[in-house]
Amino acid sequence: MNSRVSATPAVLAGLALILFPLLGLAAKLVYPGWMLVIAIWFGWLLLPGYIIQIVVAANGLLRSNGVLRRARGAWRTITAAWVTSVGILGVGLFLIDGGDDGNSESAMTVLLGMTDSPEAKDLSMILGLIFGLLWLAGWAYLVIEWIVQLVLGRNARRAAKAA
Repeated sequence: MNSRVSATPAVLAGLALILFPLLGLAAKLVYPGWMLVIAIWFGWLLLPGYIIQIVVAANGLLRSNGVLRRARGAWRTITAAWVTSVGILGVGLFLIDGGDDGNSESAMTVLLGMTDSPEAKDLSMILGLIFGLLWLAGWAYLVIEWIVQLVLGRNARRAAKAA
């Protein structure tokens, strides 16, 4: 656990973990529909994941002695932080949503003026699913790596005290 990552990439990744979910939500508000309503109703399922993400960012990346900044695989965890951050932002931009009026759009199709294009809607939904998978995979890897590095750090401190 002796290799370190410079402050800039770690801090940027930590800030992305905190801010990109909010930007993804803002993008989803461009064309709100039932998916957003469901996300609000079941926000109690999403909120703990976001809180864990904030704790990982604060504990692992934003502090100068953060556990993920001094880990051997620090660049892997920074990459995972960016993957999950970009993933949630992509979901907000590309996930198709609709209401009772029968129309369905995404932030991408609305912002690019492609509301009448079925191909754009199909592409947007495919991209939304891809970004959703990236979001979940990056988040899972990041949390697992954070836990592993916490355990390794605790074991190293115990070994140092015992010696």
